[in-house]
Amino acid sequence: MTKHFTTALVLTAVIATLPFVPTQAADGYRVYVSNERAGTITVIDGASNKVVKTIKTGFRARGIDVRDGRVYVALSDDRRNAQGKGDAIVALDPATGRTLARHEVGTDPERFVLSHDGTRLFAANEDAGTATVIDLASHKTLATLIVGVEPEGVAISPEGRWVYVTAETSNTVSVIDTKRLKVVSSFLVDPRPRSAAFSPDGRYAWVTSEIGGSVTVVDARKHTPIKTIPMPPPSKPVGIVLSPDGKWVYVANGYGNNVGIIDAHTRAIVATVPVGKRPWGIAVTPDGSRVYTANGLSNDVSVVDTRTRKTIATIPAGEGTWGVAIGE
Repeated sequence: MTKHFTTALVLTAVIATLPFVPTQAADGYRVYVSNERAGTITVIDGASNKVVKTIKTGFRARGIDVRDGRVYVALSDDRRNAQGKGDAIVALDPATGRTLARHEVGTDPERFVLSHDGTRLFAANEDAGTATVIDLASHKTLATLIVGVEPEGVAISPEGRWVYVTAETSNTVSVIDTKRLKVVSSFLVDPRPRSAAFSPDGRYAWVTSEIGGSVTVVDARKHTPIKTIPMPPPSKPVGIVLSPDGKWVYVANGYGNNVGIIDAHTRAIVATVPVGKRPWGIAVTPDGSRVYTANGLSNDVSVVDTRTRKTIATIPAGEGTWGVAIGE
């Protein structure tokens, strides 16, 4: 066996042990936008920034995600503190808009996350003060957990061990152990926490506080806040997402009408980018080149070029544009 052939075998063996990281071209995706008051989902082609489809949901549409060729959206009706026919998280076929599955997760679900293996769903029930865990295959409720008052944001750690649930009235973040399906910790942050996001390495979490006008950095191993970053007035931080490489934190600043950009290493604000009115939901492309915001008062979506840090397109959506997710 030659030296070159031996080296090739060694390199092949090393590469085989590395984790698989999916890639996606900047122009090979679609953007799915939930419209709360319209009760619709706007589908945008990522290459052309054009609306290609509108899917009617029939109910208030908020939290949204895309997984395995399905669009998941949290729906709710106008009945407070009672399970209604509109309260569910549904999985839709993005091509036809047909409902493929319906998951009963309690009253008024707002945001949710899917486990990384796609077997479970964790949802926040705003008016019940609970988080519901669902087995997606059987549709069965595995746990209903007491969290803070008016829970909203839900985030799962990269290794899948922890789920953080933010509660806007109690100003708390509840920590769910996904193995034990129990709340194992809770901590305070600034007033009205809306969303949370974990760093790709799982060491830190970042939590927005709308009334506090700040972002809290959390030690995700100890579940302890370690720094609070005030956002420039009149920012009202809501949605949050990290770049795929973990270097940048993008914050939808609500009534501040901008996206704040934080250097994740120095934890300093490096830029704010003007977008539409009241950006709420926010998402970043898998290659990190674009950030999309769902703007609830201007009923549109802003596209931010992360290299130039400028808004390069504004796309009309539905009334009460709320959440945004990126998929195929």
